[in-house]
Amino acid sequence: MAVRYRRDRNKWLAIINTEGGSKSRCFDTEAEAVQWEAAALQGLEEAFTKARARRELPAEAGTMGGLLAHCARVDWADTEPMQWERARVLVRFLGASTRPCEITEETIDRIVVWRRGQGNSNGTINRYLSALSVMLKRARRLRWISEVPLFPERRTLKEAEPRDLVLPDQWLQLLLDRLEYREQREAYQVVVFLRQMGCRAREALSLSWDRVDLAGGTVQFVKTKGGEARRLPLPAAVEQLLRAREASQGEVFQLTYDQLHRIYNEARDWVCDSLRLDDATRREWVIHTLRHTRLTELASAGATGPQIRQWAGHSSLSMTQRYVHGSAIDLRSLV
Repeated sequence: MAVRYRRDRNKWLAIINTEGGSKSRCFDTEAEAVQWEAAALQGLEEAFTKARARRELPAEAGTMGGLLAHCARVDWADTEPMQWERARVLVRFLGASTRPCEITEETIDRIVVWRRGQGNSNGTINRYLSALSVMLKRARRLRWISEVPLFPERRTLKEAEPRDLVLPDQWLQLLLDRLEYREQREAYQVVVFLRQMGCRAREALSLSWDRVDLAGGTVQFVKTKGGEARRLPLPAAVEQLLRAREASQGEVFQLTYDQLHRIYNEARDWVCDSLRLDDATRREWVIHTLRHTRLTELASAGATGPQIRQWAGHSSLSMTQRYVHGSAIDLRSLV
């Protein structure tokens, strides 16, 4: 979600991206920040400001903009922001003043064609449709619509096999050496954290110090993809890293995801060029590969499926199996 709390200012910050650049405003309450964002998506931020001065906020019930604001408060308040961001992109495409009852099967097909034109894979398109599905189901519960339109079957948008690249220690060390050489110290620490903890990148970047217990040697992830918090023990390398960064408040890491993505890809490209790795490996080697490598490592060490599921924060064991491949398991021991 683009609305977040700024502890340094004791304010709620709302940010939207427009063709002319980004806009941001600070508010005393989260509700005002969310409502301004929904109004800004419709180009009504000036009307919102006047209404706020009169202590009256514009009513937006029954529109996709209003539905987006409602889902932000109810469905995506304590989760990773990715689904919220995809929903926001869809609302801009459909029009914030569009009513949920106007969304039909033809509209959904139009979204598929549009995202394919943007170069998105089937997996990415399915994630956009998942965000739209959450919104429309919420609209049905609000009685804004009587039924949800049919979505494409999974077989028509079949996804590619999940990435199974496991990073060799040599590759990772070269990556870290490159970050250290470029004096990108914080990115270096984030990479070490992700490799050791096996968490999602956005879980690490949204981690606050009040969720870190150095005395007890644990860390708690609250803003997770599935919305379920989990507490994990800290490996020695991560505990040492956090002690070096220890602070009293705020977020542990100050990098944004876009900054980490850019820095990480530059270092990865340098390693690929140095080792003359092929283009397929370069495309498969992403930030999420750090998570996959750690989970595969746990499987190789003999961790059970339920253990890995709890560590990873997966919603089901079937999701865990997408990360833990047979190559990580010693099948000879079963003979």
